[in-house]
Amino acid sequence: MEIPVEKNKEYIVSIIDNGYEGEGIAKIDGYTIFIQGAIKGEKCKILILKVTASHAFGKIIEILEKSPARKESDCATYKRCGGCTLRHIEYNTTLKMKQNMVQNLVNKTLKAKLNVEETIGMKSPMHYRNKAQYPVGLNKENKPIVGIFAKRSHEIIEIENCFIQNPVSEIIAKKIIEFIKENNIFVYNEQTCNRFYKTYCYKNRNKNKTSNVHFSK
Repeated sequence: MEIPVEKNKEYIVSIIDNGYEGEGIAKIDGYTIFIQGAIKGEKCKILILKVTASHAFGKIIEILEKSPARKESDCATYKRCGGCTLRHIEYNTTLKMKQNMVQNLVNKTLKAKLNVEETIGMKSPMHYRNKAQYPVGLNKENKPIVGIFAKRSHEIIEIENCFIQNPVSEIIAKKIIEFIKENNIFVYNEQTCNRFYKTYCYKNRNKNKTSNVHFSK
């Protein structure tokens, strides 16, 4: 099969579905393209970033026709952070997307197809994660920071106000980084691989009554 797209070229595509990480899926002459941030039903102008024998990756240049489910993300670091991928989509639509993902998976190899029930949503889909793992490292000024890895990289995005993590985890993370700075404790250096602290892990138990904190080297 001849690949119908080229790297660094622009194309106009219709988004026919969303993948398991929320990425938009388009096809040109049967060839699959994954586009981060696109939503099923949209028409987008995209730039091809990477081409393989079976599929390509693209990024949105312009949304020509928006989905009614698209919304502005409430997170200042959402586009850079790798912690979540659906905050630009209305919550009820994400529940339907998750139902469809499970439906496709369970019926992939079954002769007798099953119907997956609707996803049960939360009253308030905020601060629901009870476990966090934050990398500790150095920023461009060689100062200790704690946060979340940027998408597909080891660049650390500093924590500001995460809407999915338990707020206690952020309070502890900020206290830890203050202690590290005040006591000149060495943290992981990506360039030299020298390390003392590399990762901070947090787990909330018993509805905020107790918390476990672990460090790794």
